[in-house]
Amino acid sequence: MSNHSTAQPIRRKFLLILMLMSTFATAITAMSLLIYESRNAERAHSENLNLISTVITPSLTAAVIFNDIDTVMELIEPIVQTDGIFRVQVSNKKGVIADVFDNINKKEDVVVIKKTAALNMKDTNYGVLTIYSDSSVVEKRISFYKTFVMQLLLGIFVLSFIVSMVLSRLFTRPLLNLTAIAKKITSSNNYNLRATRLTLDEIGELTDCFNTMLETVEHRDRMLESEVLSRTKELELVNSRLHLQANEDALSGLPNRRAIYNTLQQLIDSNTPFSLLFIDLDGFKNVNDTLGHDYGDILLKQASDRIVGCVRKSDSVARLGGDEFTVILRDLTLPQRVDEITAVILKQLSDPFKIEGESVYISGSMGVTLYPDDGSTVDSLVKNADQAMYESKNQGKNRCSYFSADLQNRAQAKKVLINDLRLALERQEFELHYQPVICLKNNKVRKAEALIRWRHPERGLLFPDEFLPTVEEEGFISELGYWIAMQASNDAARWMNVFGSDIQVSINISPSQFNESNELLHDWLCYIENLNLNTKNIVVEITEHSLMENREDIRNTLDDMRKSGIGIAIDDFGVGYSSLSYLQQLDLDILKIDRSFISNLSDTNSRALCKAIITIAHELGLSVIAEGIETEQQRDILTKAGCDFGQGYLFSQPLPYQQFEDDYMNTTNQFIKVN
Repeated sequence: MSNHSTAQPIRRKFLLILMLMSTFATAITAMSLLIYESRNAERAHSENLNLISTVITPSLTAAVIFNDIDTVMELIEPIVQTDGIFRVQVSNKKGVIADVFDNINKKEDVVVIKKTAALNMKDTNYGVLTIYSDSSVVEKRISFYKTFVMQLLLGIFVLSFIVSMVLSRLFTRPLLNLTAIAKKITSSNNYNLRATRLTLDEIGELTDCFNTMLETVEHRDRMLESEVLSRTKELELVNSRLHLQANEDALSGLPNRRAIYNTLQQLIDSNTPFSLLFIDLDGFKNVNDTLGHDYGDILLKQASDRIVGCVRKSDSVARLGGDEFTVILRDLTLPQRVDEITAVILKQLSDPFKIEGESVYISGSMGVTLYPDDGSTVDSLVKNADQAMYESKNQGKNRCSYFSADLQNRAQAKKVLINDLRLALERQEFELHYQPVICLKNNKVRKAEALIRWRHPERGLLFPDEFLPTVEEEGFISELGYWIAMQASNDAARWMNVFGSDIQVSINISPSQFNESNELLHDWLCYIENLNLNTKNIVVEITEHSLMENREDIRNTLDDMRKSGIGIAIDDFGVGYSSLSYLQQLDLDILKIDRSFISNLSDTNSRALCKAIITIAHELGLSVIAEGIETEQQRDILTKAGCDFGQGYLFSQPLPYQQFEDDYMNTTNQFIKVN
């Protein structure tokens, strides 16, 4: 009984809703009728136009064929009098021949309908009939239905209004009460409020469920509030850590690359002048390799502390990564003041570092660029400082260099040089020149040194010091060295096969080539064997400095060469930190005295040193070649001292392959004539 009394009011409410839906359906039906009649009117008007064009087309075609304009006008003028048609045009292949327009039938602001009909006879087109009409005929036809629909909709609106008033009293009042309570709770966040049950129907039950839900939400709100407070503290801690990770170097505690770049951009945006310093630690890699990365990390931390101690509090110091640091000197662009600070930094970095009881020595190479004099963007200033820093390294390290336009030009020229070098081998632009090595006892040419030259298509003939350093830096040296070895072997094999010459050709090898495996050496030896060339006709020259590095890979490669029969010569002897021990340790064949000793033979000490070097070399079973002989006096002194061979401009400058062959390979020309 209770359930029935509760459900009865809901039925009455649904009855009212059904009455509303029926009214809505009536309105939809009326609108559908209006749309249907509109389409019928449009279709009838279109059919009327088709009928007119169909009836008049045969006669009109004949008139057009005979170019009877009067008949054409008589045929189309009645059409314009038709309701809704305001213009008729007839055209042939030459253009419009008749055009009738009726301003009376032309209505403004209506849709224009254009109907065209081809004037054909026996599949031949003679022209086109065009009829222009508007939608006024259609609008007249549906005007009645519009009036009817408007009256119907007005009645429905009145009825809907009455029904809505009833529904608002019977159905929406409890819901509005719930809505008001919900809004109040939302605005005040007070979940202690409760809604009052106004009806005994399902909405009343909804009110009870709403109040129960509020109790649950109130309980969860208290728990969430506690959880949010806890999570907020955790998030603040995580955000703080993330900020440090994004903008701070973990090892040194200094700002990182991202942070210092942001600082640079801020200074540029505020047009604040500053000096930007790039610092690279010289010798840091050696510390890492010899003492380990733990020592290296300690060294980086101490170095960063020293740099920070050299600048003002208003300045910024950052670690870019590895052993690179950056310093920003704010409002400081005077070279004198910048020099004072850079000198202090260089001094601090060159002082010994104490790490785990050991003294560690490094230095710093520094580059400086000024804002706004040298650039206006972060990228350009960073590039400038980096170029200046590498200039310091090239000048001997442990110094400071300023960016300049000349430095930039040289960097650009180097970039062009690198691009040209990448194509030089492919374009066969390299060539070998040979400088004869003379036996000082009989003036015969017994040896020749192969020297690389680059015949640049624009710059002409380039000497090694103009491109070899770049070749080594960019990692082309192995490929170029392999080409030199192959080409020199080819030339030596030709001289042996054609002229019967056993001349010994020496090839310079860079230490960088020993970074590669011995695959190239194996390929080279196989190539020499295929040429039927005796390996004793080949000598490899390596600088004294390379031997002083005491690298195992260099020694192993030299041993492999020596075992294959290739001669080994030590070049530029005496210019490095000379040590006689490696002369005993390595199986050498030739010792070449550096030209710096030969040029000073007039000096008693230099003459004594040369004689001592020759004596020691002979005692060790080595032949001696003196480089850079330019005068007869130098030749005579060296000959008297017992030097075996001589090389220099006194005898000949390096010659292109063909000229060397013409001058020295014929048996009649194997003696050097010295004027």
